[in-house]
Amino acid sequence: MDIHVNVENTSNRLLNFMPAGDRQLLAPHFKHVALEHRQTLEKPNQPIEHVYFPEDGIASVVGDSNTFGPIEIGIIGKEGMTGLQVVLGNDRSPYETFIQIPGNGLRIEVEKLRTAMDKSRSLQQLLLRYVQVFMIQTSQTALSNAAALLSQRLARWLLMCEDRLNTKDIPLTHEFLAMMLGVQRSGVTIALGELEGRNLIRGKRGLISILDRPTLEKLTNGSYGVAEAEYKRRLEPKKH
Repeated sequence: MDIHVNVENTSNRLLNFMPAGDRQLLAPHFKHVALEHRQTLEKPNQPIEHVYFPEDGIASVVGDSNTFGPIEIGIIGKEGMTGLQVVLGNDRSPYETFIQIPGNGLRIEVEKLRTAMDKSRSLQQLLLRYVQVFMIQTSQTALSNAAALLSQRLARWLLMCEDRLNTKDIPLTHEFLAMMLGVQRSGVTIALGELEGRNLIRGKRGLISILDRPTLEKLTNGSYGVAEAEYKRRLEPKKH
């Protein structure tokens, strides 16, 4: 059952970066919701009804490739929000967004968010900066898919998932990894085996444990860290 929540206690980082006045502008319209595995948050080319600010778990933004089937182009966790097209003034996206790793989050009706953005320039600017950072994430995904080895791409996605879950034990199936990387499951098995052979991860059915994050970061050969640095530069409050 949906219940109203105190946004001052949220673990969503984007909300925590907002000025208190902007959070309070949104607070009366938020509902706390469970985000279930495979729950659809946005359907392709259909009007977006709600925007979600995850507090844990991971949502996948997925495009449908005619050749390879569904391929993940971006992920959203407690660092951000869904509904980026709404922030840009649109009402729909050509991509699907659904929950890949379950958790909880805050939900707001699209019209309530739009009204709040109209009232607060600072809120609008913060959300637009997040859209920019997400676009950099998806650009880095395209660059990684074109230029990086499969093991490097896998290392990057594992690091991104750990960032959003705050745990080294990540519930990822081979099926999801194949979609995430745009490869066959046999390719995922080979890449996982390579990382396990180097003692960087430990895998068992439905779970991957990160053992050596620093070496995983080096293995990505720069494909991890660009969007993360931009997030910190554009969104995190400056320390004085």
